Parts: sequence; structure tokens; C-alpha cells
Amino acid sequence: MKKGIFLQVVIIVLIILGWNCFHIGYNYQKQVFENNLSHIPMIVFSMDLNSLDSLFSDISELSYIKETIIESDSTVSEKIIADYGLNGAQNILEKYALPNVMSIYFDGGKFKSVQKDELEKKIRNYPEIIMNYDIPSWNVSQRKIKILYRTYLIGNGLFILLLLFIMVFLRIHFEMKSNEFWKIFRTSGGTSKIRRKQFLINSLWTSLFPIAFIFIVYFAAIYFQYLQIEIDYRLFGIEFAAMLFSTLIARISLGKNI
Repeated sequence: MKKGIFLQVVIIVLIILGWNCFHIGYNYQKQVFENNLSHIPMIVFSMDLNSLDSLFSDISELSYIKETIIESDSTVSEKIIADYGLNGAQNILEKYALPNVMSIYFDGGKFKSVQKDELEKKIRNYPEIIMNYDIPSWNVSQRKIKILYRTYLIGNGLFILLLLFIMVFLRIHFEMKSNEFWKIFRTSGGTSKIRRKQFLINSLWTSLFPIAFIFIVYFAAIYFQYLQIEIDYRLFGIEFAAMLFSTLIARISLGKNI
């Protein structure tokens, strides 16, 4: 029976390890998509610098805005001259009125449709301001994030089903396999309470040890910086709950055999 418990623990540890690797993979890919969004600024133009200053005051406290940079027309002119080596054209550029520019950078994880609509509404309050944003790239990134999230939910569902099936099957298999031993035990004067107690102990081994082991390994990897991608600690609770539920199903299925 000890070999059976050991085999169950090893198999469950591998499933939980794979499940948490799946969490990490999801978080990594989600960060990639969100970082792409963070690198695409919204550019707004205005001939009136005061309008940009007022807009800056209106949006500076918004949580989904990571950084806002305002460049005056003179700064824009100097930047054009420096970037394109147009030192000889400085006098020509000074004759033309260049717009003032504001670059708005976002927190990709927070800048969703609702936030985008909110920001655009605020900008429309300033008719003298022209907005430019790469909407197609934003739409593509949002669509990828939604597809990734749906895939993540399906994957979690499959892991739960796999864990339920494997744990219930293994518990029932090894408990039924030990029936002969427990029959001899009862014939020798033993009580069914001992077997129920042993079932509880085995359940702790197959449920508590795997999740505790994986959590310690994960925490050590984060602490010693071997792993940079963090996952929500509540996911360990979900995994533990799935294992307890599997144990409950196995116990109900065994019925009077225990």
C-alpha cells in the first residue's frame, strides 16, 4: 500500500507541476501582449500648448496611463533638426508653426475598451486637439489577449478533469487492491475505524503533500530569482480544492468498502 501511495503522490505532483507551468506560460504570454500595448503611445497634437496642459491635468490621475510626455513646438523643431541633421534648415523651420505634441503611454494590462473610450471622450472635450493612435494594432492585441484567456480557461478545465480522473481512479484502484489485507485485518479483530483513519492519512499524503511541495519549489524559485514570472497564490488554493474534491468523490464511490 505504501508503494501505491508513493506512486499516487508522484503522479499527482507531476500533474500539479504541469498545471502550474501552464499558469506561468499563460502569464508570460499575457505579459508579452500587454508590453506590446505599452510600447504603442497615443499621440495628440495641438497648436495651443495650454490645451495640452489642461488635458494632462485631466488624465494624470488615470490608473491605466503609465507616462505622459509633452513636447512644445520648439522642442519638436529641435528634435527634427537633430534627428535628420537639418542644421542648415533651422531658419526655415522657424518660419513655420509646428504643433505641440503629447505622447501618452499606457499600462497594457489595464488599457481595455472601457478605458480607451473614457480617454477618447476626455480628449474630445478639446476640439483643438488632434488624436492619433494605432487602433488596428490595439485591436489585434486585445483580440489575442481574449483568445489567450479563453484558451487558459479551457486548459484549466482540462487539468481539473485530468486531476479528478487520475486521483479518483488511482484511489479506488489501490483501495480495492488492499481489500484482501483489510479483510484479514478485520478477521484478526481489527476494526473498520482503523481503515477509515488510514484512508484519511493517505488522503492527506495525496492532497496536502503535492501542493505543499510544488508551492515550496515555486516560492524558492521566485525567492532565488530563478523564476521571474509570478502566479496568483489563490491558484494553489484552487488546485488543493480540486484534490480534496477528488478525494471526496473517491470516498463516496468506495462506499461500504471502507
